Formats: sequence, structure tokens, C-alpha cells
Amino acid sequence: MNSKLKILLFAVMTLIAGNCIVSCSDDDFGPSIFDTVERPLDRSLTTFPLDTFVKVNFLKPYNLRFLYKMEDIGSDLEVNLVPAVYDQSVKLAVLSKYLWYDVYEQCADADFLKIYSPRIIHVIGSPSYNPSSGTETLGEAEGGLKITLYNVNNLDETDIDDLNEMFFKTMHHEFGHILAQNYATPTDFNLLSNSSYNPMDWQNTPDSLAAAQGFVSPYASSQSREDWVEVLANYVVKDVNTWNNLLNTAGYDWETVDMSATEFNRLVATGGSRDSIGYFYKISANANSDESEQQWTIQRKVIQRDANDRPILDDDGNIIYLEQDGIDGRNLIQQKLEMVREWLQTNFNIDIDDVRNEVQRRQWLTDADGNFVTGPDGRFINRLTAPLDTDPSKTLMESLLDDVNKYRDLQTAE
Repeated sequence: MNSKLKILLFAVMTLIAGNCIVSCSDDDFGPSIFDTVERPLDRSLTTFPLDTFVKVNFLKPYNLRFLYKMEDIGSDLEVNLVPAVYDQSVKLAVLSKYLWYDVYEQCADADFLKIYSPRIIHVIGSPSYNPSSGTETLGEAEGGLKITLYNVNNLDETDIDDLNEMFFKTMHHEFGHILAQNYATPTDFNLLSNSSYNPMDWQNTPDSLAAAQGFVSPYASSQSREDWVEVLANYVVKDVNTWNNLLNTAGYDWETVDMSATEFNRLVATGGSRDSIGYFYKISANANSDESEQQWTIQRKVIQRDANDRPILDDDGNIIYLEQDGIDGRNLIQQKLEMVREWLQTNFNIDIDDVRNEVQRRQWLTDADGNFVTGPDGRFINRLTAPLDTDPSKTLMESLLDDVNKYRDLQTAE
């Protein structure tokens, strides 16, 4: 490069740098273009208690707007949607704090939620159906800033499993997407099930067949990024028995067969092994007819059978299970979980087992020693609907709702 060109380039760079220094050092930016005035909430509105609760518990600490008055501009205009009713919005707000934000406050660093929390939670009352695929969208994450939750008008705090499936698994799932936008997930994860993803037809995969392929849910089998967050979300919200049942299911090969509803019910009535008979998956034909005329798709374990489809037993009278696809679903799920565990610990200093244990203790009743309490049916007891130890006349859910209802007093205050 000749000396004249060097001088010219230096002069141009100096001019650019000088302008940059001038503009960057100017601290007088003038007034903000945004409305920064904090205005008092309207006490005359019936929604004042919830408006105050979300301002105190979400907006001020996390800069999070909890939008329960549906906004068309932030909604999918191609889907018929219904706003969330007030009482159901109140329930979701207090449960979001109790089962999500308070959990991470307990298990993560002090600034974790201030940094990584979504900035908007948009609440929709109705489900969001996708007619072309026959699926339902439970939630969406947009740009690492916004989470949309659907079907809030059907929230039922008496059913923890349904509460998790419809809302809190979705919350952890979408939050997982937000975290993954900040730190890349390991590329090795994408290789574990690379040949098994089914983006076009995952919705027609039974839970058992998905598990046998190494997926915690059918949706996890759609693509690797969904697989990742499904592992995270399912592990956090599923109780120990449900998770272990999933791993047990994943340890076998499964298949689907079609048979008449009448034949399936006859086999069940004989009291034979369900490993041989299988389990109902869906109606495959004559859905609008009487059950006696319907054809059903059955999911069942792959076992050795004779020409008449009857199980062949070994010398000890036991079913002979077959391994056909060469995939150890149980091991795959555990490998994926270990990757998620290490990623959360390395990048966010979060122990996923601490998060899970905290969620479980908040969902299910425990005794004085911290052991989960089971009811007569052998299932864990819902903590939300159980009486408080400190006030047996009130349930935990009622106590959580009190955190919103207490702001009614401000409406009548002088």
C-alpha cells in the first residue's frame, strides 16, 4: 500500500472515529420517546385487584407484563380466539408466581429472572386449534421476549396432571426456548435421534412409540429443538412415578395394530396381560357409529406371537419381549436429560433437580419428613386443594387467591 493511500485511509478513519466519539460522548439525549410516567391504576375497575397483583409481583421485579385482557395485535388473527375470563386469569397469575417464578427465585441466582424472564405473558381464554394438522397449540414463545398461553378458561387447579400438561409444562417448555436463545445447546444432542425425527407426522405417534424411540413425548419427536425443551419441561413437572413409568415404557419396543372395539374389549375382559393385549390409542374407523361397529388402533409391546396373534411364552410361562428397532429408548432419554442437566448448570448455575424437587413439593402434599403423601387410590395428593397446616379451614389455592383479593381493600380505602 503506497504512502498516499495510507494517509487517506488514516484521515478517513480518524474522521469517522472523531464523529463517533462526539456522538457517543453526548450524554444529553433529550426526552425519551416512550411514555415513562407511572400512572396509578384505576380503582373503579373490577379488575383492579389483579391489575395491582401483576404490577407488584411481575412488572416491578421482572419488567414483565402479564396481559390477560387479550390484545388482537399480539394474537394469531387467523385463529378464532376468546379472551380469558377474569377469575381464571387470577388463578393462572397466582399459580404462575407460585409454581414458576417463586421456584426460580428459590433455585437460581438472584438476577436470573431479571435477565432471562420473558417480558410479556399473553393469556388467551380459548384453545388454539390447527385444523390442517389436527393439533392444538398450547403455548408459543416469540423472540425470547413473549410467551402466549392458551385455553386458560379451562384451567382446573383440582387436576395437577392436567394443570401441568396444559400450562406449566408449556411454561417450562417455552421458557426453555428463551434460555436456548441465550446459550447454544450442545450440537451432540442433535445427533442422538437425528434419524428418528418426524416433523410432518409426529401428531400421529402414540406416546409409547415415541418413548421407545427415545422421546419424552410425541411432540419431542418433531425436531431437535422441541426435543430439547420437552426433556427439560417434562422432567421438571412430572412426578417421580410418572417419570419412572415413562422410562419403563421406553425400555420396550412398541407397535400399533387395528382391531374391532368388540374384539379388544373381549380380550381385556379375559383378564390377560396388557403387555399382550395392549392399550387403546384412537378410533381408526366408524367414529360416529356405535362402539360395537368401531375400529380401534391399539398400541402394544412387541412380543413373540404365533400365527393367530397369540403370545408365545417361554418355558417359565413368561412373555417373550422382542427388540426390533435397535434403539434403547430409555437410555436415549437419560442421555438427553444429562445433557440438559449439564447445560443448565454450566450456563445458568441451575441444578435442574433442585428446580424439579421444588416444583414437586409445591404441587404434591408431603409429610413432616418431606415424603410425598398418597391417597387411597395410591396417587399423590394435590397440595393446592389440601388444607393448610397453619389454617385447616383454608386450602393452599384459597390462600394464593387471597394475595390478589387483598387489593380489594384498596378500592374502598379513602
